[in-house]
Amino acid sequence: MTAAKPTKKPTIADIAKLAAVSVATVSNALNGTGRMSARTRRRVEAAMAELGFVRDHGAAKLRTGRSKLIGVLVNDISNPFFGEFAAALEAALSARGFLPILANTGDDADRQRALLDEMLGHGVAGLVVSPTIGTQPEDFALVRDRGIPCVTCVREVEDAPFDFIGADDFSAARLGTRHLLDGGHAKIAFVGGLPGAATWHRRCDGFFSALREHGIEPDEDLIRPGPAMRAFGRTAARQLADMGHPVSAVLCFNDIVALGACIGFKEAGVLVGKDVAVVGFDNLPDSEAWTPPLTTVEVYPRSIGANAAARLLRRLDGDESHPEISRLAPRLIARQSSPPLSGA
Repeated sequence: MTAAKPTKKPTIADIAKLAAVSVATVSNALNGTGRMSARTRRRVEAAMAELGFVRDHGAAKLRTGRSKLIGVLVNDISNPFFGEFAAALEAALSARGFLPILANTGDDADRQRALLDEMLGHGVAGLVVSPTIGTQPEDFALVRDRGIPCVTCVREVEDAPFDFIGADDFSAARLGTRHLLDGGHAKIAFVGGLPGAATWHRRCDGFFSALREHGIEPDEDLIRPGPAMRAFGRTAARQLADMGHPVSAVLCFNDIVALGACIGFKEAGVLVGKDVAVVGFDNLPDSEAWTPPLTTVEVYPRSIGANAAARLLRRLDGDESHPEISRLAPRLIARQSSPPLSGA
């Protein structure tokens, strides 16, 4: 039996013939260039689908000199914050024909450097990076020297020669702390986050600022840094519950730590929303469904992702203006996990 002859790969000329348009029109449809009616574009797309055409991006790069790949590095892909962030980023980049390649650094600076080298080796057109703890400007030296557009986000790296998009962490922490103070809470713990991260330092500073505005000197025993994970929040809450004079409120580094804290307090026989108030950050989709619903400070992960994409696309389009720093203003979302202190 003779093997079937492989089906010939369809070409742009084949698409043009089937759609009854010029080769130039098909090329413009593929590259998102030129002007054409929606009807013509649909005809071209229908012809591509009928012929089973799959674009060869490697060949396209050889013709245009430009890759459609975008490297995206995040420090903890298991954190739902980055799921929200990446979804908005991907949607904005895909709308312009770019394909994001997502990689997880695990907050390891050496792995981040290796991944940056790999991304450059694969010829990415640009980069979006949420830096690891301890990242220095020189870690981006090769990116800078090759002139690859790069946007940093979430964690700011001082003196890095790139745009930054993130939350106003100082104001966010001050907002959450003021909410607790206005409710009569004075003995407030700050739980989670690692001291090497710029985000942690800014949130700590905001926490301290709000306390001092109310004439309260921060108690170092109530600052409990640690991994921004549920397990740490659970352990820290149990430790706080075992103190001789337990806290009446906890400001958690993020909603995941807050969820762990709620579990830990429950295990210790302390009722969140009655015996202790808990506030988180991020406003993850599930925070409203927790019991009790979690008070949180909205820091807009989706907006950070969308804005990072917009800024990178602007750079890819040739904008060479000075790097910009953008910090999104936070919003408090008060729910049942942080009622006023009884008698306040």
